[in-house]
Amino acid sequence: MRTLKSFAVSTLAGAATAATLLFSSAAAAGPTQLGFILDRSGSIGSGNWSIIVNGLANAVNTLLPANGTYEVSVVTFASSATANIQNFLVTDVASRTALANQIAGLTFSGGGTNFSAAFSTMNTVLGNTIQNADKSYINFATDGISSTDGKPARDAAIAMGVDNISIEGIGGGVDKTYLMNNICYPGPCDDTSPYNFPNQGFYIGVADAQAYAAAIGNKLRTVTGQIPEPATLALTSLALLGIGALRRKQ
Repeated sequence: MRTLKSFAVSTLAGAATAATLLFSSAAAAGPTQLGFILDRSGSIGSGNWSIIVNGLANAVNTLLPANGTYEVSVVTFASSATANIQNFLVTDVASRTALANQIAGLTFSGGGTNFSAAFSTMNTVLGNTIQNADKSYINFATDGISSTDGKPARDAAIAMGVDNISIEGIGGGVDKTYLMNNICYPGPCDDTSPYNFPNQGFYIGVADAQAYAAAIGNKLRTVTGQIPEPATLALTSLALLGIGALRRKQ
């Protein structure tokens, strides 16, 4: 009996150690990249632009964990694209606030709608650090139809290692079918809540900039939901419960 008890304690302790190592491994992984692509073309308008950037800034400042697990980049586009915020690692509350202020301060330009330039620029930015990232997600927001085919640049993002591309289509001027079939990733694109993130890209149609501001907060909640893997959780529970039961018997 003593031998059996020793074996059980040893086995359960080993399971607990393995679970701890799994959690430590997950904690040691690189940050998750969050790349936000924002349409600042003429059809958006300066008033709506202010609502959009302030909505994103507020979502980041209230919902993004401030512990070094998320790296944020923002690209804005019209006829061309600009890398406004590049590989910003949120390590504490102060850095998160600084990031939110940068987002809120992004200026409106107007112009055309160039999806290809938007994705090409984001690819360059994410490419700086993607080799060290745990996951890489792109969020794409637009209110129009592109003057260029964005699929080749989107495909390049996927080939580089981007794990998920989700979309907000703002207003009634978007081509939802094109966005879902050619931009969203992985397919098939999901447009029904609750979304199957990150296994499918998802599309949210919003009526206007104000609705975008509400939707981006919900999306950030989805993207940053941290739930242990079921197998890891089960292993930990088994180890802890087993050791507790043996101690009670002793």
